[in-house]
Amino acid sequence: YPRFDKKIFNQLLHTFELGCERKVNTFSKGMKKQLSVLLGICANTDYIFCDETFDGLDPVMRQAVKSLFASEIMNREFTPVIASHNLRELEDLCDHVAILHEGRLLMTREMDNLRTSYCKVQTAFKPAVETLDLPGLSILRTERVGSVWTLLVRGSEEEVFQALRPLNPVILDCISLTLEEVFISEMEAVGY
Repeated sequence: YPRFDKKIFNQLLHTFELGCERKVNTFSKGMKKQLSVLLGICANTDYIFCDETFDGLDPVMRQAVKSLFASEIMNREFTPVIASHNLRELEDLCDHVAILHEGRLLMTREMDNLRTSYCKVQTAFKPAVETLDLPGLSILRTERVGSVWTLLVRGSEEEVFQALRPLNPVILDCISLTLEEVFISEMEAVGY
């Protein structure tokens, strides 16, 4: 890597308390993850491909690595591509997400648009309804507890509200949605 920055690498080794006199095979799993991120950052490439970057890191180190990525993104042309099953970690860090299944792309969205592309709604009717027929909506998940229905729909809040309002619900609320809920619903939709 011709642009590898040894000076910054040594500074980061000190900051992350990874002794340069120790052999890598004596490092813990978390220390090896930290080292691989530092090596990737200091190579000064435009992209770094990471697999389960935060696995094995304690909460303080997770935040330190996120901060390091954020600093690099702000200071140069740099894009970390992170593959992870820990979707909660990605919500705080990523501005674009994609879901892969069996080698193909199921979904890709900017995080800002994710919440406008899916809607999670709680609704109830008086008298209670046993079935809910909404043919114009792409419903990914339906749950019913008593008279309260929770729907996860592929579509905007306004589309969902327009479909439900004619049924005169007594409750109609939009609930915050997590990336994990979107992932589970999209994977269930393809039979996973």
